[in-house]
Amino acid sequence: MLYKNKTIIDTWTLIFLYMLLFLIGMAMTVFSQGLNNNGGFITDAGTTSHSYIEFSGSGDMTLSGTTADQTALGNVNVDFTGTGTYKLTIPHDSYITIEGGLTLSDSLLLEADNSYDMSSLITNGTVSGAYAIVEQHIYQDQWQIVSSPVSAAQAGVYFNCYLFDWNEADSSFSSVTSTTQALNVGEGYHLWSFSSGSGTPVGPTDVAFTGLLNTGNYSPALTYTSGLGKGDGFNEIGNPYPSAIDWNGATAWNRTNIDATIYVYDGTQYKTWNGTSGTLANGEITPTKGFWVKANAASPSITIPNSERVHSSNTYKSGDELNIFSINVFGNSYSDEIILGINTAATNGFDSEYDAYKLFGIEAAPQLYSLIGNTKCAVNLLHEINEDIVVPLGFRVGAAMEYIFEAEGLDVFNPSIWVYLEDKSAGNMTNLRECPVYTFYAAEGLDEERFVLHFKTNVNDIDQNVFASDIDIYSYDDMVFVNYQMEVPGKVVIYDVLGKEVLSENLNANKLTKLTLINGRGYYIVKVISETKIETKKVLIK
Repeated sequence: MLYKNKTIIDTWTLIFLYMLLFLIGMAMTVFSQGLNNNGGFITDAGTTSHSYIEFSGSGDMTLSGTTADQTALGNVNVDFTGTGTYKLTIPHDSYITIEGGLTLSDSLLLEADNSYDMSSLITNGTVSGAYAIVEQHIYQDQWQIVSSPVSAAQAGVYFNCYLFDWNEADSSFSSVTSTTQALNVGEGYHLWSFSSGSGTPVGPTDVAFTGLLNTGNYSPALTYTSGLGKGDGFNEIGNPYPSAIDWNGATAWNRTNIDATIYVYDGTQYKTWNGTSGTLANGEITPTKGFWVKANAASPSITIPNSERVHSSNTYKSGDELNIFSINVFGNSYSDEIILGINTAATNGFDSEYDAYKLFGIEAAPQLYSLIGNTKCAVNLLHEINEDIVVPLGFRVGAAMEYIFEAEGLDVFNPSIWVYLEDKSAGNMTNLRECPVYTFYAAEGLDEERFVLHFKTNVNDIDQNVFASDIDIYSYDDMVFVNYQMEVPGKVVIYDVLGKEVLSENLNANKLTKLTLINGRGYYIVKVISETKIETKKVLIK
């Protein structure tokens, strides 16, 4: 714990703006090339050092551009006059690009709001003047990975927070206790802020970095240590800019001995992206966000390139690449997702350029992964599927309740390949093309390798009796589960091995029903009756 006290501007609009600024005591001084109207966007036509816009006067000003990549300026000076303290503000919903140099002789405020939106500023030239103020709205009561957008930042900016530094050599976190410890540019840090105290100070929801804005390329220090209990190459780095950065242009990052996948934590789960597929939208890393990369050999290095800065309002989604699909799991108010598919450049083993390791999220959230040998994966891309292939899935939960699997993207996956989900506990398989949603019950400590994914190249080889899934019957501990996916109501009757009825209950259409048996351990016969079929199965109550 750290302790220490679109805009559309035509000619007449520009004239009106200039007059208004003059009347209220502010001045926008335009030198040389000035402001040109380019289809309604603010641009600067000049490329020389003599073309710049100066924000001055004796009062605060606001510079807005609410459409990404549509408000670009050349060289910019911020230098207010008078005896007061004034600032130029870029609101939280604005995107501004400065193609030339940025000179700050007075304050430039980059706002954030309580929905975690941040203003986005891209600087493609030099930046001078340590007068920038970058706001960051932080989550409370959950871990997040943060990174500094200014040079010479110190840990004291996260006053009353828990801040941790990652050590790759032995896979350990060390607590940052000094408020004067430097926050290295391009490094990620784990952060926790409490919303209420129980002997712990209440942490902030808003912080502000003050200093010189980072611009240009950065090469954070990386290490690789292999072996039991070692870091095995996982390094925590961070976005050093007050704008998003794009991992799609990963070739510009000059990776040496670094896997293609990045891992970005969203407070619950890890999102991945390898340049073409994953769960991180468009491979964009938002401002002040830290993330993981994995070194795979000695002397790893990476360059975070200024050229890959982008304006982004990142939301999370799966990639939509051909022959890629996802399986999502929902339950306990959380979700998780894995990516599977075909990439002919990959092998069926683990490929550091295409596959991604599974990094586990919070304990309360369901955790889903696929297995390549003994390697747990969030992304698993196969070279080809020209014969039947089985992919084991791993699944763990932190709460006993009903969960839902849902397959997405099979409409762009090779239509000649059938995809089935096997539930070994229920003894059934579900055709995910015909029924992409599967509902089931799971409890903490249940068999983690309960599910298997089957890729079938010849549907005629499939035993349709085995793959029926409209009525599934299975048991766990002292409970019997009936996954009744019929369109009309039904009934379940349970008998002991002597044929005595011990329980009877009506079933609602398209619903998973949980029944608790209090008659003791042993085998029971479960009969499910609908208008069109009867299913019977023997289950074991432990």
